[in-house]
Amino acid sequence: MADAQWISVVDYLQSDIGFNTKNFGTIREHYQQECGGSFPVVIDDFAIKKVAQQLKIKIDDENDFGLLCDCVISSNADDSQLVAQTRFDNAIPSQHRSTLKKSNIISSKTNSVTTTVNKDSSPLNNGDSAKLLNEIDCLVNIKMAFSQVSTFIRSFLLQPISELDQSLQIPTISTSNPTTDQQSFVLDVNCLLYLFIREQMSKHSVVISTVHFNSTRFRLVESIRLNDEFDRWEYDHLRGLFDLELVPHDNNTRFPNRWHLADNVSIYCQIKTINNNEQKTSLSHFDRLYTNSLDTFVRNVCAQENNSRSDDWLKALRDAEIVNFEHLASLDRTEWDRIPGLTVNAKRILRAATDRHRISNVSEQRRQITNSSKNENKEKTEVLDISENLSISNSELYANLHLIKLYVCDILRDQPAVKRFGNLSKLETKCLDEAFKEMQSEGFVDDGLFSRMKEFFLPLTISQQELHLHWSSDGHIQRSWSERREELLGNLNELKTNHEKEVKQYDRYNDEISRVEKSIDDAQRCYFNKAAMLHSKSNNIEHTGTINPLRLFGWKSRRHTKEQALILHQAYKDFEQQKSSLLKKLNELQEMRNTIRMKITDFETQIEEEKERLDMIETNLNTPQQPVDNQLVKPPRGLLLYGPPGTGKSDILSKLAKKIGIVMVGPPLAAGELNRPLVGESERIIIALCSRCNQIPYAMCCVSIDEIDSLAPKRGQDSSEGKIDKISVLLSLIEGIKDISNLMILSATNRLHIMDEAFLRRMSGKFFVGRPSSNARRSILQKIPFWALEPEVLDQLSIATTNFSGAAVKALTRAITVKCIKMKLSEPMCEIEALQLADLIAQQYQIFIGSETLPRLLLRNQLIETNRHPYQLPRTITYTGRIIVDLQNQRIRIEIITKKPNTNNNQISVVERKLYPYETNVQTLLERLTAYGKSRNVQLLQLIDLNLLASQGAYDERKVYELLKDRYDECISYSRSMIVYDLDALVGIHKTQSYSNASPSISCSVHNQSIYTYVLARFRDRVMEDIHKNETDNVERWAIAVIREPFLLRQFAEETQFPRTYQEQEELELERRMAEELIKCVKCKDFYIENDNRFGSCSHHDGFVYDNSAAHPTIYAPSDAAKILNKLERKALNDVNQRNEYERQKTKFKWICCDETFTTIYKNGCKKGKHGFFLNGNESSGRQVTNKKINRCEQATIEQWEDFCCNNAEYEEKLESLLNDK
Repeated sequence: MADAQWISVVDYLQSDIGFNTKNFGTIREHYQQECGGSFPVVIDDFAIKKVAQQLKIKIDDENDFGLLCDCVISSNADDSQLVAQTRFDNAIPSQHRSTLKKSNIISSKTNSVTTTVNKDSSPLNNGDSAKLLNEIDCLVNIKMAFSQVSTFIRSFLLQPISELDQSLQIPTISTSNPTTDQQSFVLDVNCLLYLFIREQMSKHSVVISTVHFNSTRFRLVESIRLNDEFDRWEYDHLRGLFDLELVPHDNNTRFPNRWHLADNVSIYCQIKTINNNEQKTSLSHFDRLYTNSLDTFVRNVCAQENNSRSDDWLKALRDAEIVNFEHLASLDRTEWDRIPGLTVNAKRILRAATDRHRISNVSEQRRQITNSSKNENKEKTEVLDISENLSISNSELYANLHLIKLYVCDILRDQPAVKRFGNLSKLETKCLDEAFKEMQSEGFVDDGLFSRMKEFFLPLTISQQELHLHWSSDGHIQRSWSERREELLGNLNELKTNHEKEVKQYDRYNDEISRVEKSIDDAQRCYFNKAAMLHSKSNNIEHTGTINPLRLFGWKSRRHTKEQALILHQAYKDFEQQKSSLLKKLNELQEMRNTIRMKITDFETQIEEEKERLDMIETNLNTPQQPVDNQLVKPPRGLLLYGPPGTGKSDILSKLAKKIGIVMVGPPLAAGELNRPLVGESERIIIALCSRCNQIPYAMCCVSIDEIDSLAPKRGQDSSEGKIDKISVLLSLIEGIKDISNLMILSATNRLHIMDEAFLRRMSGKFFVGRPSSNARRSILQKIPFWALEPEVLDQLSIATTNFSGAAVKALTRAITVKCIKMKLSEPMCEIEALQLADLIAQQYQIFIGSETLPRLLLRNQLIETNRHPYQLPRTITYTGRIIVDLQNQRIRIEIITKKPNTNNNQISVVERKLYPYETNVQTLLERLTAYGKSRNVQLLQLIDLNLLASQGAYDERKVYELLKDRYDECISYSRSMIVYDLDALVGIHKTQSYSNASPSISCSVHNQSIYTYVLARFRDRVMEDIHKNETDNVERWAIAVIREPFLLRQFAEETQFPRTYQEQEELELERRMAEELIKCVKCKDFYIENDNRFGSCSHHDGFVYDNSAAHPTIYAPSDAAKILNKLERKALNDVNQRNEYERQKTKFKWICCDETFTTIYKNGCKKGKHGFFLNGNESSGRQVTNKKINRCEQATIEQWEDFCCNNAEYEEKLESLLNDK
């Protein structure tokens, strides 16, 4: 568009008679439409430029833009016209202005109309100049009567700007009375308050005062008031602690119509405390509104807005038949629009005040209920009346004072002292510490959560001055590095000295080795020469003195004389002895040289390392100090609390921001509150809500969203367009293309696994809020009145509430307290009643371990076993975190770490404890395991068994894996957890029975090998830390396997390398012997290996031997009979004549068991069985004997076997029958 079609601002507002009020109204109408039908407190520059484009108004410089802004500077048209007309008059040349006046007079005469301008009645005479004020009063009205506020004003606002470093310290908490009102005093021109006033007034070249605007006072700090897409929002820069306003000096009650401050103005300051009575009886402009009547409310609102239109607004309301505040508060949006006598701006102000009062009234009632419970027995004083009604915690007071500091320093950012100091930290460290202490005192049992969250907020506590702080400012770091450099130089010199010594030693060994090698060569040469000389003599050859090894090799084939051979042999023997000794010495020298070479290499490596460290320190000492990169202390942009329901995530979010000093630009929200039915409306709401942070650039702002998972779910092919748009807009506002640098998202969720990965990446602080530990549960339970429970019952409840959320434990404390009060018990509640209440709460909150609640299991154990047994894991023992429960042998094995005897090394061993008779399954073991968890302050006990799989519908392998992974992930989210596997139920055992050699055998195998492998890996992943002095800060993740089947127990312990007990070590040694050791059988005299000992492998006689030739047969042991036969054998050999007789006598011995002839040569016996004999006569299989603690490798002796055979009653009866037959 050509410039000729555009018009300047001055020409657009100019008419023949002066200021063009019609075009002035056109500008205001277009601006009001662009701003959504209202006039925002802060001028919208974008809307101004858009209005200029619509009306084709050129904006050549800042004066043109300022004139347009003056047209819409106030919602009141008269006030805006006065300000704009003043700038308009200054912009028109004086000659042109006189021409306009003349034309105005001519026009008046022509129309025969006489215009009389009453200068006194006119609010502003265009010809008047602004009045210069040399003196003015500044009132500091303290609205919250805390002593810290008065101290802050004196120590910060009233301090000279040159002492900014000292004045930035927050005053300490004091219990003294608030400061009383002070007399007026003159402000120092260099103090922060004086400079702040001048800076605020510099934004107004001339202040226009009318009957309805700025007539009696001028408010220095206006609150931010917005009406955006989300809702109405107000923010007070001074946090409601005090207010600053300018009033006329001395006896003047009103400001001039047009005024501004002189350069050397004297500002008189007066600090005044506004108490409750003054606010009720005066037309106070402070934030507290009183609604006892409609008149009081409207006049309070007008006082806050600093105008005098209360009578006009009250008349308009009464004309609309609105006579009380209740009627006004019940109006909806349509009814507000139907009030005819109120301007748009008046409707906006009154409606915002009504909504603000409704919200503050609810908060007021909550605070009064809290204060009444806390101060039930305390006396109330009139001075602290407003403090109690508007009570805030110490951390909130710290936070508000720090926000005021940030605001003042932001206003004075162009001051040299402030520039030199730099930006303040967004949060105060002292406020951060106090905030988390207060949350702990209010009942939040954090289990180490708050310490980790405090570290998360630390980047926000670093100021720009700390980034530029020179590392040697106090000399401590420089001295430390200098001392380190001197130490390194000393170490380097010592290493070089030792290196030189070793090099010299190495050279000496080299020389010695060279001499030994030369000695070997000389000895060899000497031998060769002697051999050559002998060879030359034997062959009459003249010796040349040279040695030819080939010829020498040939000498050996020639024959020498005997004398020459002896000489040559002796020479060779001497040479070999000398060579052997020299080679031995050479090897020793080479070994020592190699050792020294390794030392030299180590010294060289250490010297290089020390040089690198020294160069690094020298570089740091000589490098000029540079400011720390801002990216290294980049403030966090997102905090996400996740965990199971009822753990206090929402409560932490609701209190965290205001306690630490982060400005909440909206109320705490649930994600569903941001959903709107129209397309794109939800996105506009999110942008509008987050864009409020731009109004407070000096502070860290936040939006608190609970159940964030519904706003930021995972994006996939199934995701709807609306969900993708919302998460896209939210991501663009956090480190995206529309990044708002001072925006932080505080959020909470119960379902972290379904959230968008890009959003999770931006949430740099993800903190798990889990179930309380045993110590935390006990501290919550201790809130029950001491007369209601015995200490023993309280201790048992801390065990019974394992896996309870914080909400469930608090519900139990309320239930017990209410019942004790209502029943008017004469004695403390018994344990059974307390457990029954705990069981009821567990069922209500769906807290099950296995198929039942833990309190119900504890009740059942009490009925089974009346004697209570203490269970605990002593703190004096160092544990590895692994436990195996052997249900078959009624033992529990706990893996521990002990010191090896006479050494400083550790070793892993096992402590074995016996189970009680009633502890026969996982359910009866839970009392013991939860007690173990209590002694180790465990937060979660997770039981993995068939009941869990069935309750979650995990019937196929994929679902079982998902369930196992979810439960394990939940366990590792806690710093102290305990997971219990019912291994027999999870994996199963497959048994196969087979028969071989008429002996049955059973082979076992794991049925579900994949789940077994997973549990095996998780059992190895136990973690036990011993880093922190406070044991509760250490990570402890216990893994417990409950096993009944012996085969599974043995295999699992072996594959997890679980240490064996002493009994198992003995059994293992016995098995080794049974598999490797050869044993001589006392029955068949053959050798065998016990593992190969099968039924039928041993052929033997189990009876005694008797003399069949005797009239009365004698019983012989086989060994005795063998001796007699050996004697007969000797006699037969020596006496040839009697040999036949002796041979006949050798057949007289027979076996009673089978009537076979006994011989010294052993033959197969009449009986079949296993090798070996035991005194108890047990001939069962080896493995069964092993289980009965019988050592198959330690059988009876031959004598014991023969005694057993000779004392056989059955065979004795058979012998008697043979005698009778004879």
